Amino acid sequence: MGCMYFVAGATGNVGSQVVRKLSESGVGVKAQTRSSTGGKVAELQRLPGVEIVACDLMDKAGLAEALQGVKAVFLVCGNAKEQAQMEINVIDAAVAAGCTYLVENGTHAGYTNKDSPVEFGRHHWEIEEHLAKSAGAMKWTVLHANWFMSNHLGDIFGTLPNGAIVYPLKPEDKAQLVDPRDVGDIAAQMLLDSDPSKYHGLHLMISGPDVLTWSQIAALYTEELGRPIEMATCSEPEWVAAAIK
Repeated sequence: MGCMYFVAGATGNVGSQVVRKLSESGVGVKAQTRSSTGGKVAELQRLPGVEIVACDLMDKAGLAEALQGVKAVFLVCGNAKEQAQMEINVIDAAVAAGCTYLVENGTHAGYTNKDSPVEFGRHHWEIEEHLAKSAGAMKWTVLHANWFMSNHLGDIFGTLPNGAIVYPLKPEDKAQLVDPRDVGDIAAQMLLDSDPSKYHGLHLMISGPDVLTWSQIAALYTEELGRPIEMATCSEPEWVAAAIK
């Protein structure tokens, strides 16, 4: 089976794609999930060379065991209050296990900082600071996706039937949406590279190929759906309130 790879957050949109691409390459994959059951887990179990590892990322002892014999790690975690500690636990376990390379799935670089108004932007800053200071001999890279298309579709699920895309943005503002599967493909390719040192310490901005205004995006929806779709601007408090209903 060759080298063993560890994918944290293996059932997520990006993590599952990393598992699939690694499996296709013929390497062994330890796919970390919080549970060993469920439809997404069953899909991964059917892939060649994939071992499901049911382990909570707050379980340091479980992570230490899971990472034994692992060459490289892909790290992604859903947004949560404990996110920084969970990802730091994986980083520390990878270093202790002698892993040679780790790719961390960051968030948009524009709000990744210590004083970010976005909570998970502060989490990612803490994670990346720890990674840079604690990696030792382990090489590492952070990927910053511009804006996931899957997240965008979730944002507009309730408004598109009413003929609108609604954001606290101007119609002339621009975006470069990216499919999470593309980010997974990039991460897997980097993990499989025989010389990860070329990526060491890099923060790579990942985006789709097209720069589009929200008016242009609305026009594309209009064309594909055959009915008028407009870009509607709201205030940030209104948008947040609608999102948490």
